[in-house]
Amino acid sequence: MSARKAPAGERSLLGRATLAVLAACAMILASRYAVAGLWEPRYFYPVGGFVALVLALRLVLAAVNFKGDQILLAAAVFLAGLGVAVQVRLGTLDVLAVGRWSNYALPAGVLLMVVLAVFFRGGRIRALAALATPAALVALGILGVMLLAGRRFRGGVYLEGNINPTELVKVLLVIYLAGLFTVYRKSFDRPLFPGVPALEPKLLFSLFVCWLLPMALLILLRDMGLMVLLNIVLLVMAVLASGRWSYLVTGLLLVGGAGAVLIKFMPHGSTRVDIWLDPFADPTGRGWQILQSLSAMCSGGLWGAGLGAGHPTAIPIAASDFVYAALAEELGYVGCGLVLGVYLLFFYRGFRLADGLRDPFAQSLATGLTAALAIQSLLNLGGVTKAIPLTGITLPFLSLGGSSLVTSFIMLGLLLALSDPS
Repeated sequence: MSARKAPAGERSLLGRATLAVLAACAMILASRYAVAGLWEPRYFYPVGGFVALVLALRLVLAAVNFKGDQILLAAAVFLAGLGVAVQVRLGTLDVLAVGRWSNYALPAGVLLMVVLAVFFRGGRIRALAALATPAALVALGILGVMLLAGRRFRGGVYLEGNINPTELVKVLLVIYLAGLFTVYRKSFDRPLFPGVPALEPKLLFSLFVCWLLPMALLILLRDMGLMVLLNIVLLVMAVLASGRWSYLVTGLLLVGGAGAVLIKFMPHGSTRVDIWLDPFADPTGRGWQILQSLSAMCSGGLWGAGLGAGHPTAIPIAASDFVYAALAEELGYVGCGLVLGVYLLFFYRGFRLADGLRDPFAQSLATGLTAALAIQSLLNLGGVTKAIPLTGITLPFLSLGGSSLVTSFIMLGLLLALSDPS
């Protein structure tokens, strides 16, 4: 991949994304002033912090002569900035609470993104191929610790301080899969039967230890959302690595069958399916959350109530799982369509990057990282809009959630490293 200098139009995208976020914040603060009749300084701190962070990011990238994908970066910064605006709107972002971990998620995520983008650029990311199996073993260790030491809260499992390191499992297992499809590419290129790869003993052992055991721990943790996400990523990477769509058919049949069995014997999963099928069976109890989400989206209509003019706090957990419903009420279908357009642009750039890479490991890694973020978005949006059962998956970059936000920026940092040939 030859060196490429970003056109001036692309380099200015970061500034334009920041201005769009500032416009959204200004509308929210003006609406709050119209209601309360005063300016509350604590609501300005997150906005000022975001601007300072973007300026620092721009200076650092210029100093290190970053030549990676500016569009990918600007799209993520816009989505993360819009997330800051939503948290200001909901009053869930209090930067004066110095002991709150989520306050440091955005700067920590951006810092890790820059470090990874700079350290692994120029083809150095190929060194991660040797760490594919250790990455899977670390993921297995994280899940084991969560099973032994985690505590359950709102359907998820967290460590002290509501930290959820299982988010890192996405990155670690995508690295493992990229290494797997690089080493055993011939096994997938020449399947034993249509839709069934030639599973030689080493490949079988690797999949058992590094894939099936983590999936078993996810079942014990009742994290069905992450398990579904990772297995769909596996199918996408298998299809794109081999060019054989039969793997997708076989995989979907296996995932569907396993999902039906798990839902039948796991009360947590069957409850979510029941709510999805008929939320009105318990409208003030288990169905309340999804019904409030649908009501908010319907009340937003075509143009929305306007930023700061809706009632998003009526939606349970609006800041994290249901942030899209909160946006839909105030931005309407048109505004949400623009936000979804930014997501589609991000995913398009990620898959286009993967298509342009020639190294098998780098190509598989870019595919897996982009697919993971895209599928995570689809699972969240599908659950919020009642297209599929709720999974408890957050919306990348937008949702409140320290571990999820940091992990999304880690994945972005690796994609940016892959896009920078220098």
